[in-house]
Amino acid sequence: MRTRAVVVTDMREPLVVVHRRLIRRRSVLAAIWIAGWAATGFVSDVAWLACTLLVITGPALWLLVWAWTARFTAGRREPVGRRELAAPAAPDAAAGR
Repeated sequence: MRTRAVVVTDMREPLVVVHRRLIRRRSVLAAIWIAGWAATGFVSDVAWLACTLLVITGPALWLLVWAWTARFTAGRREPVGRRELAAPAAPDAAAGR
């Protein structure tokens, strides 16, 4: 008979927290790039300036943030039980209030 599969993870925080942080950062960077596109409309007669604005507010900024953000270092791989998969309790509920 087959043994039961064991779920193993090396994440230090819940996946939803990691996902929210990534989406928030990408949304802010996209908003900056869109603002750069809007700003190029005011300087469209100076082509080199418009192009520079687009490159700086877009790919250059994204690469800079990617290079300077902390890299994920894997933690110790541990089996995950059903209790650990449940969402953490709210701070007030844990304090008994």
